[in-house]
Amino acid sequence: MTVSPPPSDRRYSQQARRALIRARLFAQDHAHPMVDTDHILIGIWRTEGSIGQQVLNSFHVERNHAEAVVRELHPQLEEPLNPVPYSRALQAVLLYATDESYWLGQHYIGTEHILLGLVRAGTGQLSSLMMDLRISSHQVRQRLRRLLSEGAYESNLDAVKRSARLSELSRRVLNAAAQVATRYEHTATGLQHLLLVLAREKRSVATRLLIEAGIDQEKLATDLKHLQFDPTLVATNLDEVLAQAIDQADAYGSHYLGTDHILLGMTLDDEGVSLMKDYGVDVTSLQERLRELL
Repeated sequence: MTVSPPPSDRRYSQQARRALIRARLFAQDHAHPMVDTDHILIGIWRTEGSIGQQVLNSFHVERNHAEAVVRELHPQLEEPLNPVPYSRALQAVLLYATDESYWLGQHYIGTEHILLGLVRAGTGQLSSLMMDLRISSHQVRQRLRRLLSEGAYESNLDAVKRSARLSELSRRVLNAAAQVATRYEHTATGLQHLLLVLAREKRSVATRLLIEAGIDQEKLATDLKHLQFDPTLVATNLDEVLAQAIDQADAYGSHYLGTDHILLGMTLDDEGVSLMKDYGVDVTSLQERLRELL
């Protein structure tokens, strides 16, 4: 049977994206040949504030012990892969997670759905790990359903945007960034797409400030044509910048989220700062100018 790749759109919650990233990093750190179902369990366990972590913590099992078990379940390569590919079993689990989200009538895919997909599939090295931890699939389902019945919920990019009091211009900028990603056949919208649109949107004060700060728009546009993206990672970075922007809008007492808040959020994010410096932006002076205007 051919397994399709997992979904890579904005339906993943912020926590689910972080769990996927942490699973891959764990496999890479230990030079494992693939990211398997047991790695994603560790990734969920390492994701603070996720529903999946709450469930796993409720079993009162030491996560350090679980990580030690996973390290021993896989052979170690001489040279770590980057990126480490997903196993067929994990790809199938992510498809099951999509089903679980649909059956629960939810519009996002969270760590709870991935956890349900894991215990539903029972494939890969997960069964060996759960057997060692003495956790059953039935117990996981039972505790998850209890949390969900109490209204537990994870947020995704669309939920962040809906709650962010976006100005009309900010909404257009985010939509335009998604269109740029589509034009370049990228599977997720990232900070590169957002930065290019902010640099070109003449109605935004952000554009003038980026030009003053020295951005090289042409180099950014050229590089975008050739860049390869990990969709879960780039979307998580965009989530983080929007979260920073919302905090800044609140701190300045604004009832809306403008493009100036979004750009300020990017100057407060490590990935955003690194990206802007790559394209000639004087981030320190840019941040100072933004704060003066706000």
